[in-house]
Amino acid sequence: MLFSQADVAALSAAQKDEILFGKTFGRLPPPCHAVLVLGGGIDDMRSRAASAAALLARVPIGKVIACGGVARQFGGEALPECEILCRLLQEAGVQAEIVLENNSKDTIENILYAFTLLKNDLFTEKGLNVAVVTSPWHLRRATELAKCLMPKTVSVYGYHSDYGRQRLTGECAPTLITQAENELRFLREAVECGFADDFEI
Repeated sequence: MLFSQADVAALSAAQKDEILFGKTFGRLPPPCHAVLVLGGGIDDMRSRAASAAALLARVPIGKVIACGGVARQFGGEALPECEILCRLLQEAGVQAEIVLENNSKDTIENILYAFTLLKNDLFTEKGLNVAVVTSPWHLRRATELAKCLMPKTVSVYGYHSDYGRQRLTGECAPTLITQAENELRFLREAVECGFADDFEI
């Protein structure tokens, strides 16, 4: 059965796990021109910043693009997600150039606005490797969207350092189950709109 034909609510935990975590997303990418760290809730951004720092410690990276223009409370201040990510990345020891993308309000805009910050590089490079760092449950859709929205000369990789440990099967937090179920609905919309390829489940 194709994913687009499935009743998301009726999927078993094992099926949901396979859809969100069963592919090769999360493997260590090759050296990258840039890493896009996507904004989100504070706890998500802490995890994403730590994962980006872990990636930079293992793989040569040109620059980090901290994405997100939504204002969130952080340390008693209302700051855009990109500024929070920048602080968290610096606290995690990231030494690379950090570029702030402060216009986006969702995942698609994260990627599109980040690409505008990379477009000049396409004129000087034959091809770019770009890694997308986000939460494990969000990784498949974010990576698929980036592949769809960026030119074919850009090779896109999805990464999170704890990818293999945040799964649905077995014991997991109720919040993870809720996030994963919401993500499945968003992924279904992305497939229906043509932003991601349909697939067999």
